Amino acid sequence: MRKARLFSYVVDHDTGHAPNPYFGFCTLCRCKYKKSRNRPPNIVELAERGDWIVGTGGANPRKSAGHHKLVYAMKVERKLTRGDYFRGRTFVRKRPSGDENDYRSSGDNLKPKNEFEAKKQFVLISERHFYYFGDQAIRIPEKKLPHLEKVGPGFRRDFDIGYIRRFEKWITSFKTGKHGDPCKKRPVEERRAERCKSSC
Repeated sequence: MRKARLFSYVVDHDTGHAPNPYFGFCTLCRCKYKKSRNRPPNIVELAERGDWIVGTGGANPRKSAGHHKLVYAMKVERKLTRGDYFRGRTFVRKRPSGDENDYRSSGDNLKPKNEFEAKKQFVLISERHFYYFGDQAIRIPEKKLPHLEKVGPGFRRDFDIGYIRRFEKWITSFKTGKHGDPCKKRPVEERRAERCKSSC
């Protein structure tokens, strides 16, 4: 049986787009992903079912939760290609609504533009094992879980099984689901661009 892994990165801009915690699912699609064939794999390509994804707060409190805070955690239950994600009836509501005043405008289920996006880019999905805090981000217990917070761009996954068990015991003491709203609503121009920023 494959051992679970834990991936940690900084959610530099918590807008409800990536991660997207709406409609009973937490999905990670349009951030921490491989952007071209020649780029190395990122979290979305590397993570598999049973792995944990942790997003901690970025430095700018106007965009994210700030340092030493947990924005969200999710245990990967499903992993789909973006093509399957877009075609799946279950996730139709995850498509952007087109209404700039509606939170669903942050939908991450965009139609793939080409074969690479449809077949080589992925979506991580959690339904029963996600904890999204957003603007209600909780403080990380640093004595119990030192170095959970990744500093700067990229990600870390150098956590041993004992550490992951301590993390699971801590995070599962909270109620699952969506506890808060995104720290920052995306500006119109950012929604249109659909670009992930430097923290990815």
